[in-house]
Amino acid sequence: MRMTFMRSAGALAIAAGIAISAPAATLFHDDFQAADLGDTWFLGHDGGGGAGPPEWVYGDGILSQTEPAPGDPTYAVIEGENWPESYGVVAKVRIDDWQDHDRSRAGVGMWLDMADDYGGYTWLIHERLTATNMEMLNDARAWFNQEESYEVVLGEWYWVKGFIDAESGDLMGKIWDADENEHDPATTDEPADWLVVRGFAEAGAERFPTMLAGLNGGAGTDGGHSTASFDDVFVFDADGPDPLAVEAAGKASTTWGALKSR
Repeated sequence: MRMTFMRSAGALAIAAGIAISAPAATLFHDDFQAADLGDTWFLGHDGGGGAGPPEWVYGDGILSQTEPAPGDPTYAVIEGENWPESYGVVAKVRIDDWQDHDRSRAGVGMWLDMADDYGGYTWLIHERLTATNMEMLNDARAWFNQEESYEVVLGEWYWVKGFIDAESGDLMGKIWDADENEHDPATTDEPADWLVVRGFAEAGAERFPTMLAGLNGGAGTDGGHSTASFDDVFVFDADGPDPLAVEAAGKASTTWGALKSR
């Protein structure tokens, strides 16, 4: 089931196939329950330099990148529509394979630039799964040189959340444990504070807002390898993401396949 989801003047409206011009805390959501990925997704991006092109596999309620060395950068791209300049991405992420190395990565990206090989601002699990492993990157330009620690266990799920604020100039990121059966970050035990807050102009040439977000599925080129799976991807504005309109009880057909404002 694919529905639209809007929020206007504090009220929620849900309508099938109806376009309403209104601000929406949740701009997009996909729980990967539909038979096929919708047109909002672009999986053809290949940053090059890897052992082979990225291999995105869709099925069993998740989206996985299964090529251990897929090139840099590697994104499953979400092509937005009528998004504000300030938005964030939160997704459940599971590391399926990992070798400690600079080229081992997984996370979420904002303001991806089609003209710059889909580079953008990225909040990543990077280099190792324990001890100073969370870091922000301006793709192919500069690291933000502030690593924070969060213990990530191979095969376990985590909510990874990034937000970019065009008004304040801040890029923010956090991570917290997820249960396999959770589908709504708005109802989980999210940390109150961001793990990292940095000015997005601090690292490399400053990027400009785009309505392209993405899931970073690795960056293996001359060494290192990693693969990752993703579930329940949300794009949200400064007020979101909103709680889902339907309480998800496992991977059931009653969950929304996508929540999107137009």
